[in-house]
Amino acid sequence: MTATAASSGNSIDQTEVRFLVEKNADGILVVDEEGTVLFANPAAEKIFGRGTEALVGFPIGIPFLSGETTEIAIHRPGGDQIDAEIRVVDTTWNHRPARLASIRDVSGRKAMEERLRHSAKMEAVGRLTAGIAHDFNNLLTVVLGNLENAQRQSALAETSLLRALDNATRGARRAAGLTERLLAFARRKPLDPRIIDVNTLVSGMLDLLQRTLGEGIRVRATLAPDLWPTEVDPTELEAAILNLAVNARDAMAAGGELTIETANAEADAAYAGVNREVKPGNYVLISVSDTGAGMEPAVLKHVFEPFFTTKGGRGTGLGLSQVYGFVTQSGGYVMLVSEPGIGTTAKLYLRKAQEAEVQDAEDRPPAEPNPGTDIPRARSGEVILVVEDDGDVRAYACNSLRELGYTVFEADNAASALPIVEREPDIRLLFTDLGLPGGVDGRALAERAKKIRPSLRVLITTAYAASALVHDGRLDPGVELLSKPFSLTALAARIRKVLDQDTVPEGPTRILVVEDEPLLRMLVVEMLAERGCLTVEAGSFEEAVRELHAMGNELAGAIIDIGLPDKPGDGLVGEIRASMPDLPILLATGYGGETIRERLGAQDEHLAILGKPFDPEDIAAAFQRVGLRTSGPKEK
Repeated sequence: MTATAASSGNSIDQTEVRFLVEKNADGILVVDEEGTVLFANPAAEKIFGRGTEALVGFPIGIPFLSGETTEIAIHRPGGDQIDAEIRVVDTTWNHRPARLASIRDVSGRKAMEERLRHSAKMEAVGRLTAGIAHDFNNLLTVVLGNLENAQRQSALAETSLLRALDNATRGARRAAGLTERLLAFARRKPLDPRIIDVNTLVSGMLDLLQRTLGEGIRVRATLAPDLWPTEVDPTELEAAILNLAVNARDAMAAGGELTIETANAEADAAYAGVNREVKPGNYVLISVSDTGAGMEPAVLKHVFEPFFTTKGGRGTGLGLSQVYGFVTQSGGYVMLVSEPGIGTTAKLYLRKAQEAEVQDAEDRPPAEPNPGTDIPRARSGEVILVVEDDGDVRAYACNSLRELGYTVFEADNAASALPIVEREPDIRLLFTDLGLPGGVDGRALAERAKKIRPSLRVLITTAYAASALVHDGRLDPGVELLSKPFSLTALAARIRKVLDQDTVPEGPTRILVVEDEPLLRMLVVEMLAERGCLTVEAGSFEEAVRELHAMGNELAGAIIDIGLPDKPGDGLVGEIRASMPDLPILLATGYGGETIRERLGAQDEHLAILGKPFDPEDIAAAFQRVGLRTSGPKEK
């Protein structure tokens, strides 16, 4: 039997047609006028999920309309559905009118487009969310700060007033917690990643989870042996697992089972190629599964969006969005699988730590213990420059620092702050907002200010860190950050921590004391000894030069009296700078120090004037201004 297929007036032998279409990646069908299949190539069999015997001779149930390319849905045996494009042309088959359809499976492309649309939507929502949280945190800084001040000043007030202040403070802190979760979703929250063993973390949470979920839900864990280490913020990971557990509890109103599993996993290049947020590599997998109500596909598409909730008004709708933001910011990705009536599984994929990162963590010194509850105050002579464009926040910060005993200068942008840095040599710390007007942000201001005054300490504050400070999910090295909103206690502790970061030399601190009055020299030596310093004494310029040559690099600092009997003491500065350009030097004088400083050079960051009379705290503060921190007074 012979047959022909023709279109646009051309005829092709059936054998040639088979050769052309059987190797075609697109599905090819020929149907008669009633829609009965006359021919199907192998690609069509794959698309429809049926062999030739189940296609040829049967109606296929899809529209065959000649004309433009259209999109259709093809239902396959077992309930699967794929998206396809179909183009139909009129032809003849065995000399009878027929239609030839070219069908292309576009499910993968449409899935990729949907993922790209979803990713772009989440990014846009994240930017909007971060902006809202930024403005809100500025307001909360003022509200919480002033409530804290009111509580301190109303300690003896009547009970009703204190109760009102407590209620207002609790409400403001809940609002601060809300903005923190918004920033977590927006991937703008600074993290504190550490190398951890996830199995240990999960094991330590099991009792907490069981108490949280109640007796009606059984909690169990299946932990993989030889699990890889991961680098992640442990506090945020605990919060993420707890969020997932609470969601699971709400989905299991009649009780059920929560299962946490860990495993090593790998994402290959092919998988990463069709999933935009996934990078190829090794991951540590944490699965949290429940036996709850599950979710419909239409709901599953929106679960990571902020404020989306299925709880009918209960909850904020930020739990899963916080999990999504944290894991993504940590370099991982999240998958959620759910089936109505069966349950839901959340899969957190966290990046495997590299061997070099693990070794670095092992070599890192242990974290400092938490400070006590006492609010640390300023030491004598400490000066801070506050740069903040929000007037209310600036007023709160400046008033708080002055209350703590600091001398404070203030500015509202970088252009007005830099002249203050140049003009005021005693400024020890720059406390600046990250987002400043005028094209120079807080980080750029800090870099310019440190070029003017290299010993300047910097503390940055911001309502969200954004990409200016956070990369790969962590705060950039060397950046000191205080997140808004902050309390006076938090501000005082961080300011003190940054100011006290000056290096304390290993071993005894050796100070050269040059003073011609024996009693005064003895007093200075005793003051320094009380702070754990060893001293080298000289009573004249020439004697000091001999000691300098003898001690050399063993010296950590020098206190020099201006009025020496043989030569002025300030002449020693040049002798010292020839071999020790960064040695901290205090010039002691009973007269004004501005003329002396102008003569020696105002840009010497390691030189300070010590006015007489002075006490041990004055010496310590002056040395700290020029880059040397001495120990505290010895306990008696």
